[in-house]
Amino acid sequence: MHNVSARALLYSVGHLDSAIEHLEQVLSLEGANSLFSKTYWRGRVVQALSTPGLAPSQHSRLQRLLDRIAQA
Repeated sequence: MHNVSARALLYSVGHLDSAIEHLEQVLSLEGANSLFSKTYWRGRVVQALSTPGLAPSQHSRLQRLLDRIAQA
């Protein structure tokens, strides 16, 4: 058994852009105060930020999402 949880492996570089796009859409439409808590959304974004091979543009987009969550 591996020490890394399956949840930690949710994102890969190959589909990270679509995951970021989804997070951007949900957080712009519903804000961080949607059905799920700010803690949930922050966790999703932090999880994406931990993806190996993250491009600078992806990092910037994810950081903006963290800022949006913090301001909600």
